[in-house]
Amino acid sequence: MTIALRDIRVHAPDDRQIELLKGIDLELQQDTVTLLIGHTGSGKSTLLQVLAGMQEPSSGEITLDGDPLWHKGKVDHAKLLRLGLTFQFPEQQLFAGSIEREFAYSLRPYKLKEAERERRIRAACQELDPRGVFAMDRSPFALSGGEQRRLALATTLATTPDWLFMDEPTAGLEAAAAGELLRLIRGRERGGFVIATHDLDTFFPLADRVLVMDGGVIVADGTPAELCCAPERLERAGVGLPSCARVAQSLARAGVAVPPERLTPALAAEAIAAALQRAPAARAAAGGPAEPAAAPEAPVALPGAAAAARAVERRQPAWLRLDPRAKWLLYLLLVIGTMLQTSWYGLAAAAVPVAFAFIGLPRETLRGLVKFGRPFLIFMAVTVALAGFDIQAAAEAGLSLGFSLDRAASTLLNVTRLFIVVISGYWLAATTPYGQLSQGLNWVLRYFQRWKLPVDAFSLAVSLIFRFIPLILREWQRFATIVRARGKAALHPGKVRMRDIPPMIVPLLLSMFHKAEELTVALELKRAGGIPLAKHGHLLAWKEVDSWLVAGGCMCFVILVLIR
Repeated sequence: MTIALRDIRVHAPDDRQIELLKGIDLELQQDTVTLLIGHTGSGKSTLLQVLAGMQEPSSGEITLDGDPLWHKGKVDHAKLLRLGLTFQFPEQQLFAGSIEREFAYSLRPYKLKEAERERRIRAACQELDPRGVFAMDRSPFALSGGEQRRLALATTLATTPDWLFMDEPTAGLEAAAAGELLRLIRGRERGGFVIATHDLDTFFPLADRVLVMDGGVIVADGTPAELCCAPERLERAGVGLPSCARVAQSLARAGVAVPPERLTPALAAEAIAAALQRAPAARAAAGGPAEPAAAPEAPVALPGAAAAARAVERRQPAWLRLDPRAKWLLYLLLVIGTMLQTSWYGLAAAAVPVAFAFIGLPRETLRGLVKFGRPFLIFMAVTVALAGFDIQAAAEAGLSLGFSLDRAASTLLNVTRLFIVVISGYWLAATTPYGQLSQGLNWVLRYFQRWKLPVDAFSLAVSLIFRFIPLILREWQRFATIVRARGKAALHPGKVRMRDIPPMIVPLLLSMFHKAEELTVALELKRAGGIPLAKHGHLLAWKEVDSWLVAGGCMCFVILVLIR
């Protein structure tokens, strides 16, 4: 199955003027191993998800054997079943109570007969379970980290995809497990691989083709040997050199000429031995005093990244570029003014500045607001319904059911007030980096320290809560992509089927616990020896526009007080 990309472009979700992929033209042939390499942010993972049908291109066309992959915003389901995708840490996708259920979830979309399903599971286990630890009734969470990763990869291989796309498959793997993965790729009889990696030494000897990416563009395309013979193409892209090329350069400075395309240690050793035999002088030079240290290579700057970030910031409205102290003051004024309201007119007046504050926010943030607000609206509807539900005992008819509009309306008013406060909190968290959020809150509350109130603890707790709101949304998006890849759901990107919620919730909660643990350790390290958290005064820069907007916020607060 041949994959072809024609003028593929992908825009950043939060700014249509930024292109993550820029006019990619590419054709991949079946039964080949292709590497995607490039510095962080060069577009590797984006291209990998486009190839796997997880992300729809903004423009251009991707075809499989000449047929379009996408149709009306969805991936053709029959073609999606022929594609497999593994993520950087595949063990995070495990969720089921047994290994058998993990395989069943991955194979369910294929509607296989029981005999074929069992054959595929046995074949995958034979390849990735050399010690026989994958007992079908065993919990995947009872496995070690490396065994969990092999199980996750086995559930993907059991689907026998025509193309397998892998994102940093050796990241965090010990040498033995990485060797097993290479053996698996070499021994596979059918199917192509596209591997995004920074591990050049491991995958260069294995690859048929290497695509070098920089700034969303393929800047080099060739075989590993061709790129080792032209190392400047790799250096310009900021990806470094494989060991064979670095050794060849060092030996060349010592007067020993060795071909740089000897991709394995064995081939490199043979070439070095042959070169030393041909040139006694070179042998003497190699055994002489150590060569002077090479001048350090100049760091490769990310092309235009800082300038692009500054340009994006300049395009933002003034209320998104506020000093964090001003944001906290406006937030506190709005919360107090909203909680004072006892009528729908007052709540409507409080909602107006909140609505205006979201103007100009990136599209991805607005989509996060929808995902964040939808469950809350469902909660509101259920709460109002339960509040209005009325059961009365009648002497003759027994129980009588009714509905109290007054109680329902009163409850709706209260939860709407809470909804406005929650949405304004989301705005504060989504528009303020964590460091600025914490520092701004410390400034707002510092006056209460005179009364010896636990301001630091309160500030830390509140800022952590706000820190976790966008973090949860990002993790939700990541695991939504994982369940779409495993469950082969032909949906619009970003959507999740109801039946895929359980496979997503368990890994999501485990990930959040892990991140909470990391955050706790980081805070303990920062407070090591009783030293308080560092004060980042440079994060605060009050400007004239802050004064004007805070003055406007005070006027709105006065209006809310008057109309409550």
